[in-house]
Amino acid sequence: MERKKLRLLLWDECNRACAGCCNKGFDLPNLPVCGSYKGYDLIMLTGGEPMLYPDRLKTVIGEIRGETDARIVLYTAKTDDADALIEVAGLLDGLTVTLHDPLDVKPFLAFDDRFARHRIYHAMTKRKDQTFRLNVFSEARIDPGEITAKWNVKDNIEWIIDCPLPAGEVLMRHAKP
Repeated sequence: MERKKLRLLLWDECNRACAGCCNKGFDLPNLPVCGSYKGYDLIMLTGGEPMLYPDRLKTVIGEIRGETDARIVLYTAKTDDADALIEVAGLLDGLTVTLHDPLDVKPFLAFDDRFARHRIYHAMTKRKDQTFRLNVFSEARIDPGEITAKWNVKDNIEWIIDCPLPAGEVLMRHAKP
């Protein structure tokens, strides 16, 4: 049975200006607003950049947890506030970090080192359903030997033209908090 997946756009603000941004192919202001989280097996939180507003993000995660037991995975590229990201990670079932360019590597490595030593990471790794994915664009180039936590690394990623929504996923907006 295929899992029902929701890609939830939290807000469209972003601290980047990626030439190949997948959001450019969608009419973000006119996406349908998600009225209920029930019925989904997996909810992927995305943006813009969700970690621009970690407190708002925690509120959204609480709303989702109050309505469903679906797995929640965060997609982010912002790792420069390690404390906030670690705190948010503790509320999740998975974390996907994307390194777009060389400037992303140093903040990620600092986050990764703190995360791998944190009690939240150790508690998360004891659960079999946890996922930690690291997507590395070819421009970013990271030495796998420098990574401390156990990430499923997908490297040498290239931009996808028009970034189609993967099969089986529904894309909706979050009602603004």
